[in-house]
Amino acid sequence: MKKIVLTFTALSFLVVTAIGQTNSNNYTDKKKDWGFVITPYALLASQSTDVGGQKLRQSFSDLYSITNAGFQIVTIVRYKKLSLRFDGTIANLGDNGSSGPLQVDLNIKQKILDLSLGYTVYDNFEFSEEEILKGWDLNFSIGTKYWSNDLGINYSIVFDDFVLDTGSIEETEDWWDLMLGVKTNFVLSKKFQLTVGANVGGFGIGNSSKLAYDFIYLNSFKVSKLMVINAGFRNFRYHRIDGEGTDALETTVNVLGPVLGVSFVL
Repeated sequence: MKKIVLTFTALSFLVVTAIGQTNSNNYTDKKKDWGFVITPYALLASQSTDVGGQKLRQSFSDLYSITNAGFQIVTIVRYKKLSLRFDGTIANLGDNGSSGPLQVDLNIKQKILDLSLGYTVYDNFEFSEEEILKGWDLNFSIGTKYWSNDLGINYSIVFDDFVLDTGSIEETEDWWDLMLGVKTNFVLSKKFQLTVGANVGGFGIGNSSKLAYDFIYLNSFKVSKLMVINAGFRNFRYHRIDGEGTDALETTVNVLGPVLGVSFVL
């Protein structure tokens, strides 16, 4: 039963783990010391999961069908060359079904909290009044990502409308991953910017992932001084081993797909 619990837990990440990196947005007036960006976003992802020797493959529609509610947002506060980024996900996932006499009702409450501190080590932007005309920068970051899933399973065994057995399972899976990142923004014009970034972490510290990474490519289109539309692609992967010896459960999750977001620049 523990393998079933952890399998559902692994799958639950795939719906809403989405875009831990979004654009820090250099369309802000770089002549100002302070800047603030808020970005609601979504990842239209497909996924593959290898867990306990089983291979699971799901499309975006499969993942969407088990999502009851969810919300994802990134906020970034910038002071000169320093930036503080928070990425938060809250979701409720659920499904029910039956296989022969076994009936199962699954519910997962998920939180993913990502906090990082970044620093711009180089930039060569050209300005016209308050707007960036062109140029690029290089940023490094360090932070931590917290994963938490509260899993509930109610099951019953029914034969000819007679309930033979019922029960429930409640389990919480959570861990922290140290994440190190690098990102570069290319401003090609006053209206268009490219962002390429990658984070890597986990490193098997304590209960963390053995290795985790995410990669993002993002196109940003300036609609107005206060709004930017983001569209791109993201690939995310983590590898974990839970338990020890014969009870060890190895899990590898890979997520990829297009990402969409809207940045509000203050």
